[in-house]
Amino acid sequence: MASMALAQAENRPAEEGSVSAAAVVANAAGMRDWLQGKAAEVEQRRSLLPEVVERLVANDLFRITQPSAYGGLGLDPRAAWEATYEIARGCSSTAWILGLSSANVVMIGKFSAEAQCDVFLSGKPTIVSLLTGGVGQDLVAESVEGGILLSGRWRYASGIDVATWAGLLVPIPVDGQMVPHVVLVPADAFAVDQASWNVLGMRGTGSKDISLTKTFVPAHRWMSWQMLQDGGCHPTCPQHGAITAAPLNPINAMSTLAPTLGVASAVVEEFRAIAKAKVSPAAQKALVEDRVAQIEAATSEATLAILRRSLLDDADDILDAARAGHVSLIQRAAMRTRFAVASRLALQTTQRLFAALGGSVLPSGTRIERLFRDVHAMSSHMLLQPDAIGEPYGRLLLDLPLPPTARI
Repeated sequence: MASMALAQAENRPAEEGSVSAAAVVANAAGMRDWLQGKAAEVEQRRSLLPEVVERLVANDLFRITQPSAYGGLGLDPRAAWEATYEIARGCSSTAWILGLSSANVVMIGKFSAEAQCDVFLSGKPTIVSLLTGGVGQDLVAESVEGGILLSGRWRYASGIDVATWAGLLVPIPVDGQMVPHVVLVPADAFAVDQASWNVLGMRGTGSKDISLTKTFVPAHRWMSWQMLQDGGCHPTCPQHGAITAAPLNPINAMSTLAPTLGVASAVVEEFRAIAKAKVSPAAQKALVEDRVAQIEAATSEATLAILRRSLLDDADDILDAARAGHVSLIQRAAMRTRFAVASRLALQTTQRLFAALGGSVLPSGTRIERLFRDVHAMSSHMLLQPDAIGEPYGRLLLDLPLPPTARI
């Protein structure tokens, strides 16, 4: 069965190089102003608008990291992070879904050839929600011939209203032990609690609670979570280049940092727009003439440029290391720590700008107020917590053993 699936994919017309990374990023940048006009409606709807999804699909943005052998563009994740950064300057929630799905598509590119055919050749856009990190409840995986019957409930299914597939972290019995696996299930198999997503920031991501009644999942559609984290792939997985051997956790962290930096950049942009129009009541002069405002405009722009460049350099470096044959534990921990520190620096930069704007941040419904909430929500993600990753990286630097629960 796996060989037939692989042959099916290999017989499809090759599309590699049909759309360049530069063209994809340009497409994303071209959506920025249009998305700004849609951002408030996305937030109010608490889900991406159909026309937003349609335009993302039309601009190939959900196909960036999809392997070319399976109808995707086959581009490196760097292109996805650059595109996500541009989209975030228009709509935070749209960028969040794009960034996460791009990383999740990389993950599926490590699965069996048969699973990749199921997902990538379904005739639908590949939009993937991934639920790990202890968000599952009442999970039951009953072994049956050819697979499992799966049921349970999960929180924080980002983008589930527009997703076509979901990856679920599920303990599956293997040789008498329960081993965590990522299990792929079509999104239309779930019941979605539409009233469950009521939050301060990133309202438009629609990260709602979902539930699944007993559903058959074939064995070719799951993989060991540890193997995915370490950069392994299924024995029947076709090789899609260096990305096939890249460890998953750093890529997942990049997928959260890219939209965070994009939203922070939008804050810098909005600060300049407000400063040009605002008159300080205390100083009785235009804010744009204030020396502090000028310094903040300069240093914030420079800081975000440095952080963005660092992310893109790491996106290249992880593939170079995978191409060389191994991404070491300390390399992974160093990257993960840089991502978390970058998130904190971006947040601190925006906080200075919010303080400089004073009451301009307070009126609800404005772009700056929405960005204030979104950048704080994004930077709080578990993959961007400096303490959580800093401790294991510090232990590695100090030649100390890692705790068994360390996820790097």
